[in-house]
Amino acid sequence: MRIKFSPAFMAVFLLSFAGSSFAASPNIIMNGDAHVGEQAVLSVEASQIPQNGSVEWSVTPTTGQNPARISLRAGGREFAFTPLDTEPVKVVASFADRNGDILSSTEKLITPKEFTVEISVVVDRPLTLWDSSRRANYALSPDVLMANSPVRLRASLNPPFKGQVSFTWEGDAATAAMSQDNADIFIRRGSVGASEITVTAFNSQGVKLGSGESIVNITLPVSTYEESAMEREAWQAWQRAQELWNSKNYAEAVQLAGHAVTLSPRDTEISDGLRAMNANYSRYTKAQKLREDSVKFEEAGRLDDALKNLRIAQVIWPIDDGERIIKTAEEKVERQRKLQQEANWLRDTASAYDNENMYEDALEYYARSIAIVSSDAVLDRMERIRNRLTLIANADKYAEEGSVLEREGKLQEAQLKYGASLQSNPDATLRQHFDELQSVISRRERQANALFREGQDLQRRNQNQEALRRYRESLNVWPNDSARQRVSQLRNVKLPPDTVLRGPEDFGIGTRADAQKIIQEADELYAGGDLDGAAALYRKAQSISPSDEMRRWVSRLDDILKERDAVNAANKIIAEANALFRAGKKKEALDLYRDSLKAHKNAEIEAFIRRQTAK
Repeated sequence: MRIKFSPAFMAVFLLSFAGSSFAASPNIIMNGDAHVGEQAVLSVEASQIPQNGSVEWSVTPTTGQNPARISLRAGGREFAFTPLDTEPVKVVASFADRNGDILSSTEKLITPKEFTVEISVVVDRPLTLWDSSRRANYALSPDVLMANSPVRLRASLNPPFKGQVSFTWEGDAATAAMSQDNADIFIRRGSVGASEITVTAFNSQGVKLGSGESIVNITLPVSTYEESAMEREAWQAWQRAQELWNSKNYAEAVQLAGHAVTLSPRDTEISDGLRAMNANYSRYTKAQKLREDSVKFEEAGRLDDALKNLRIAQVIWPIDDGERIIKTAEEKVERQRKLQQEANWLRDTASAYDNENMYEDALEYYARSIAIVSSDAVLDRMERIRNRLTLIANADKYAEEGSVLEREGKLQEAQLKYGASLQSNPDATLRQHFDELQSVISRRERQANALFREGQDLQRRNQNQEALRRYRESLNVWPNDSARQRVSQLRNVKLPPDTVLRGPEDFGIGTRADAQKIIQEADELYAGGDLDGAAALYRKAQSISPSDEMRRWVSRLDDILKERDAVNAANKIIAEANALFRAGKKKEALDLYRDSLKAHKNAEIEAFIRRQTAK
């Protein structure tokens, strides 16, 4: 075996064979493609080597580096070497007889390739959000990645490399590398946007095997994830509050339920539940105070007063031992009570029910009282309660009928029903609504008259189409015969098909029912992601029926929209800066990065500017 070197670099291996006859058309065989940094193996068939002859191998780079790790295999029929770059390499196999004379030769030009480096996102566990309608978590698609959260990337070679590989990662200015474990890297981006990632692979000798790049889209804002977490925490807190309530830890339950409402103020199930819990807790504390006072009365010898308190407490907030405690108190009173005393106790119990507006129970106990001792005063009170129950029933019926009429838009008919309800049972809340509705009716009448006068003025100037529009809008705001007659006079005038006629809501004249319909439409837009459209409708509802809750929600939504617009503006500037930085225009890029901070603060950008300025 002989080894020769050319001026550039040529390795020659000579091996003698005593085998078969010489093949007429020798050729070099290589399975697959040659890749940079990985050993390539070439071979010739044994039948191609002359009997008792030899084969000489040589490898010569054309313009690149000299190959490494040159060796023979399979008794010289195979020739191996490792390309160090992608420049073409010429391999020559020469066949000589036993005297060393070259009988023939063949060559193969090999162009090594770099490995394809692929970058993939590794998702150990998909992100989850809280579905407040179903009260359950749901997993997002694995390709949904959250801002300001670690994202795991993994590099791999295609085809696989047969040896040790090391990777070098780089990211754009808006992306921070948290940690790297060779093929894996954890990155973080502070805001929604695209992270540009590049990676380069090297073998154990430091030879570059290839490189790749990828754009990782961060699509889930931190605010959305945090709001979901707060809604989830609110529901879990509310469930724990209910468990505490059921275990009779009432004070802790109310405190935890209040915390749940603070976390998710728009969750009506929780807020309604808290109101009911507060009402019950108020009754509980009232009953507890009565029971505590009962103990003091008993210690002072005031047994009748003690028993009275216990009875009232049991009416307000019954307890398991309540009746037993009452019975014990009764046993301490003189065994031989007079009928009048028993009647007084029953009357006191009835009075307690009466004070708590539990009228049916009050009537029952009053009846039991007069069954023992007749009393005109009690009979009069029972008659007043029955009349009161009748009036309350009538008031509830009229109020419900009025509510139905109001939802149907029949405001005057609704006012008549509300008025009848107030006559039967004066109610402060209904009276306020009655006055508000009367104001709405008056404002609609005035606005309808104003639109009618505008129509008259337009009609006098022969602008009949615009006049017709005003008359019809006048009817939309409030029915009136004057506008109806003018519409009939202009029946031959046609409005454009795309004409939009204004209604009461467009003039800020609406009822609570109108505002609630608009809020429902806004909620649907908000759930669908149309925050701008939802905000406009929430403001419209607030202008119709103002409330502190809606004012706070609109303010919060405005903050969310401002934050979104600021992030988008900053990301746009960062993208332009990234392009300049990649183009080598460092100063211009840094100026733009600083401009992006004016739109929205970004800790990663600030750190990047400091690093570049320090160089």
